[in-house]
Amino acid sequence: MSDDQPPSPKDKDIHYPTGMTVLDQKFSGDQMDDSKKGIPGGSLVLIHAPPQTNLATLFAQKVLLNCLETVENAKAYYMHSSRPRHIIEKEFDAYNWDISEYKNQGRWEFVDMWHITSSHTASSSKIGKIDIRRKTYLKQAFKKMIQVHENEKVTCFSVVDNLLWLKEDDFDQEPSRILEFFKELTDIIVQIGGVHFFVLPKGILYDVTENMISSVVNGIIDFDRYVSGTRNQDRLSIVKMMGVSYSSDILDITPDHVEGLRIESTGKI
Repeated sequence: MSDDQPPSPKDKDIHYPTGMTVLDQKFSGDQMDDSKKGIPGGSLVLIHAPPQTNLATLFAQKVLLNCLETVENAKAYYMHSSRPRHIIEKEFDAYNWDISEYKNQGRWEFVDMWHITSSHTASSSKIGKIDIRRKTYLKQAFKKMIQVHENEKVTCFSVVDNLLWLKEDDFDQEPSRILEFFKELTDIIVQIGGVHFFVLPKGILYDVTENMISSVVNGIIDFDRYVSGTRNQDRLSIVKMMGVSYSSDILDITPDHVEGLRIESTGKI
């Protein structure tokens, strides 16, 4: 292997279930092999969703929690930039998703990007370095995961709950730098293993920037919303998932007080 090629993920043959049966079946192409029902290890997955729904974020939270519940010796990192930590914790409580035990065990860590804002940076007279500061902060967080993975022998999972800071920092106006940045992150994540989600609201970044990000990530799960009678209905589909046979059927997704999120095939409704 040449020096410019990233190392292969150590868990490249491991698949991590989402905990939502219908969706996991689609990750195996509806085949019967349970070991392939899930997202391949070492994946960076883009969750693309309309800005008017929070189901994409809830989906990432649910999968992250399921990974801790099902994977021995695992640790989760929740990197939040769109809302403060106490609001996110209320979301978990609303769906009875208990993360308190994992926090007490040191297996769940909130990484605060909420307070790294343009106004804070502007007050320090560093307006021109906003993008450098934020992208460096995020990259350092992933490099820390490499150390934790190697030193503590744990599998690391993560969610970056929003990529709107790319627009706020004017970073999305430089597609070539965006491409370089996401290539670096992908190489880092290959070394970490696990599964890592980035949530991106649709229609916020420049089209060319969204296309560049989409071309680099390992997987894309797309959400959309339509009006069904008197209610809004959210749907999702697997647009891309490298390393696994998948079915890209459109699935309905609905908040549920028992399951948290309920996913059903649209053909069954």
